[in-house]
Amino acid sequence: MSLSAHLSDGRQVVLGPALAKAGEGTIYPLIDDPTLVAKVFHADRNDLDQKRAKLAAMIAAPPVGATQSDGFTVLTWPQQLLTGHDGRFGYLMSRVDTSTAVEIHTLSNPVNRADPLPSAPQWTRHATWGHLVNVAANLCLAVEAVHSVNAVIGDFQERNILVNDTTRVTLVDCDSMQFSDAEGHRYLCPVGRPEFTAPELAGTDLSTTLRDPAGDLFALAVHVHLLLMAGNHPFLRGVWTGPGDQPDAMTLAKTGEWAGGPGSRLHTHPLAPPPTFLPAAIQALFVRAFSDGARTPASRPTAAEWRAALQTINVVTCNRGHQLPAGNPQCPWCAIDAERALRKQQRAAPAQHPIPVPAAGSRPWAEAPVPVPANGSWGPGRIAAVAVAVVALVIAIPLGLRALQADDNSPAQSQSTYRTVTADPNTYAAQAPTATVTVTQQPAFTPGPSTATATIVGTCDEGGTCGVKQRTAPLVSAPRLVSTDLRDGDTVTLMCQATGDQRTSEGHGTSSMWYRLANGAYVNSVYFNATPGLPAC
Repeated sequence: MSLSAHLSDGRQVVLGPALAKAGEGTIYPLIDDPTLVAKVFHADRNDLDQKRAKLAAMIAAPPVGATQSDGFTVLTWPQQLLTGHDGRFGYLMSRVDTSTAVEIHTLSNPVNRADPLPSAPQWTRHATWGHLVNVAANLCLAVEAVHSVNAVIGDFQERNILVNDTTRVTLVDCDSMQFSDAEGHRYLCPVGRPEFTAPELAGTDLSTTLRDPAGDLFALAVHVHLLLMAGNHPFLRGVWTGPGDQPDAMTLAKTGEWAGGPGSRLHTHPLAPPPTFLPAAIQALFVRAFSDGARTPASRPTAAEWRAALQTINVVTCNRGHQLPAGNPQCPWCAIDAERALRKQQRAAPAQHPIPVPAAGSRPWAEAPVPVPANGSWGPGRIAAVAVAVVALVIAIPLGLRALQADDNSPAQSQSTYRTVTADPNTYAAQAPTATVTVTQQPAFTPGPSTATATIVGTCDEGGTCGVKQRTAPLVSAPRLVSTDLRDGDTVTLMCQATGDQRTSEGHGTSSMWYRLANGAYVNSVYFNATPGLPAC
């Protein structure tokens, strides 16, 4: 059954059979234009006049980059108003090819990615960590397009983000976004998912609350974390070391305590990668988004800052085929595999050794949290414990996405080819040549000392006063992590080392190496009486 309607420019269109029906309206194809669909609102809605005004305002101010030059849809932004002969109204938007697109959680969740439903696109099983980095960068570019017209996504949740098999991203449900027109009329976004809602919005009535783009930047950081950190939400999964039960995600977000974050009582879960495996620049952005942003939302990094940092990640592989950023002395995925193998061995133990029955009300030993260092890394004792359980594991994973394999003439085990984003915030590199990332083999990791102690020296040239600041990143411009300065003679515990800005101390030379302390802060090595070799942060 077809429906007739006319557009705001006077043209007549014919709608085909319904494609989908949702709470707000029904989606129909256009018989004569396969690149467009119509969303027609249900007639019983009580906000249709306001919705019409909002859509008219959005149509008058389309973001640059909402559609790529090759026709790929970045934003399903309203294009024209539509009125049916039955009086119902709606709008036209670009049609998304759902035969190759998946909701973003299908990629960020390792189980969903590796084992898609039979009816779903199958390319996700071939996606690598490097592809997830590219998805994160493309998501940032889509957010930039939204913010360029002073719109706020608002309901920035996983089901409103689609990823296709070239790692490009589409944001859907754009008509729910917050938007302000040229006359200052504000059309709010009344909905949102708690796990992607910024802490400053907790307890507010979203139907009457004007949102700031900083709220989107919180949700963006959560999505990037989910992509890079094996689907682990920064405020949900970890080992709680504070008193009582682990607080809910919103409470943790309000206090800036995220898994493995500096000074956080929520430590990295043993089956999750620590944030320290990421480049220092990415770590610093997470600190700004979750730690600093809890107090000052305006300090959260913009989508452009995230995209610039993500584009600098050099992806390599370990000896077992896992992808990770270059410069890591150990592979976090190998450590997770080893932890899983150890737990599997422990679960098999009852067949050989009787296990005492736990006392009533206590937790079985197999469910007890596994202690991890405060900095979220693995010490030599932990590595030695899990090493005995490591089994030979060979996973053959094609490094190129199915849709891109035709562009990759190199051996699958040595290269990964995927599209990259350009420096131009208004366009993707859809028609640009693909970029090849050479994947090199990392030498096997030999653990050294996991910690060391050192004494502070030579701080009296730090800003003209005695004392050295404890910073959130190995950068001179990084803010303080703690308010107190370290003084000559103070003894601290060093956890790992990172490369950052150069510092000079009279009598101790110049160095670009920084140490991360047990409290998560960074201090340049020139302020220590010794420079022990430690694993990279």
